[in-house]
Amino acid sequence: MAQVIKPKRKFTSGAPTTSDLVEGEIAINTADKKLYIRDNSNNIVEIASGGGTAGGSTSDITQSSHGFAVKDAIRHNGSAWVKAQANAATTLALGIVTAVADSNTFTVAQSGRFELSSHGLTVGQWYYLSASAAGGLVTTEPTISQPIVYVESANFIYVYQYRPTNLLVDATTDIIPGDNRVTTAKIADLNVTTAKIANDAITAAKIDDDAVGAAAIADNSVDIARLNVSDGSNGQLLKTNGSGTLSFTDPPSGMSVSKAFFMGQL
Repeated sequence: MAQVIKPKRKFTSGAPTTSDLVEGEIAINTADKKLYIRDNSNNIVEIASGGGTAGGSTSDITQSSHGFAVKDAIRHNGSAWVKAQANAATTLALGIVTAVADSNTFTVAQSGRFELSSHGLTVGQWYYLSASAAGGLVTTEPTISQPIVYVESANFIYVYQYRPTNLLVDATTDIIPGDNRVTTAKIADLNVTTAKIANDAITAAKIDDDAVGAAAIADNSVDIARLNVSDGSNGQLLKTNGSGTLSFTDPPSGMSVSKAFFMGQL
């Protein structure tokens, strides 16, 4: 008589826990039509599904002594898979490790919805590639930002290589850049016109010393109201105080204004 082999079974929805399985042991959920295994990192990993509740773009990779764990953000450096890090544009992640079969084999998810039982991440939270810890995920957005995981529930995550809202367009079909992403090097010469400058937006502190030359000042455009000097009285002369300031003064006694101005004397 043939011997019947029955794997561990669960008849209600939900994944098994580490208390249900030992390392390498499999279990089937007949309600969800899913097959699970406990890997050597103590993760419960879905290895087959008939319900269509999770899925996306994944690759099974064989790499000797890879050293990865589930939830590591990784990239390919041209010769091998390594942990990614948001400290340069060339070191960003290509995916998230969703399963580790053994020390030489793992699964990387590039995009999609995946079940990671007891992942320990905060539900409803975006996770970004860390700038300081290779392969790590953080909730605070770094300067070089790569949102990589959105947590749907205690067992399901979404994997992205970009933040979807960064690609939205407004009514004029212009791309909306992220914060602090437009630098002066990205702005072509003469592209900022007066129509794009708000009233009173340019203060004296924004103007470099000696930046405004005489050629840039229209004839008769600087009146007494524009000078750093109070208005004088009728018949007075304008003189320098020798300290970068001007003031009005009376001409010397007995000398006419016209004579003092002609002789350059005060």
